[in-house]
Amino acid sequence: MKKVLLVAAAFLLAAPIFAQTEKKITEKKPVASESKTVVKKAPIKKDAKVAVSKDLKEAVPAEKKLVETAPQIVDNKETLGQPTQVAPVAAPAPPVDVNKLFEFKNDAFDFGKIPAGKPSKYDLFIKNISKETAELTLVQPGCGCTTPEYEAKKKFAPGETVKVTLGFNGGAPGSGTPFSKSVTVTLNSNVTKVVTFKGETYAVPTESAPANGSIDKLKPAEETKH
Repeated sequence: MKKVLLVAAAFLLAAPIFAQTEKKITEKKPVASESKTVVKKAPIKKDAKVAVSKDLKEAVPAEKKLVETAPQIVDNKETLGQPTQVAPVAAPAPPVDVNKLFEFKNDAFDFGKIPAGKPSKYDLFIKNISKETAELTLVQPGCGCTTPEYEAKKKFAPGETVKVTLGFNGGAPGSGTPFSKSVTVTLNSNVTKVVTFKGETYAVPTESAPANGSIDKLKPAEETKH
């Protein structure tokens, strides 16, 4: 009986110790859970490292591309340093001397003095002194006061002569002033010659002559004699 009581007493005394030990074990369990959570975060860091490594792997080809393009840039510099080859430009054809192909008469005509307002005209002669058939293409006056008369695109053989009549309207009536005009003659479609004419107009009186007063005074005296 005493042994039973001693065992019971020992059990009662050990119960609080077991309770405290069990409590400590239960308190440590959350720590274990915390360590588990830390372990769960570890893969995130691992993934981050993997992501960085992927970025590095992608960056490497870009560097390779720069290295590959570098020789091309050097080649371009060498090309730019070389002198540029320019295709030769053909020299323009020398202008044609119209006086070696044609002979002009009255190409600097002088009217002298002409009455103002009275139209006047003169003839310009062009002789073909070349070895080819020529053409009188166009006659262009410098102003509206000049009127040309000619046959457009007239063909004339070597040694032949064509005529161009140039008319001047005489200027403003009743006023006397000098004048100078120009006309451009085109031959063979691309050869030109500028001819000129000049003169001076004089004013023409428009009023009639005054009556002779002395004759009128003599008439009454003659009538008285009769």
